[in-house]
Amino acid sequence: MQNDAKQEELIDLSFSMESSGTLWNVIFEGFDQNVVLVSKFTGHGPKAVNTLYRFGFMIFERYKDCKVEPKDSGIEIRKSLPENDTELVDEWTTLMENVREEMTSLMPYAQ
Repeated sequence: MQNDAKQEELIDLSFSMESSGTLWNVIFEGFDQNVVLVSKFTGHGPKAVNTLYRFGFMIFERYKDCKVEPKDSGIEIRKSLPENDTELVDEWTTLMENVREEMTSLMPYAQ
């Protein structure tokens, strides 16, 4: 079980959202704002970063509606949504967490 905890730390996932609207727009106009969801996968060590690059290429090939950008320590995936629908945001978050689990499962335990 201790190996699983160590393995989970090899790849970090963080989320952010970019919008052309301001917080004021979101509060008073609701979620009808074009947004870009950003998922950042950061690897700890060369093996993790190489795994991220492999997955980034696979995602780029399979999903034409998102943009994959390599970074020094991992990859960034950007997905545009025509409106900030909380259900779509939740679906994206779940998908990215599942991708992270799949990436992590392919990582060797030792760095």
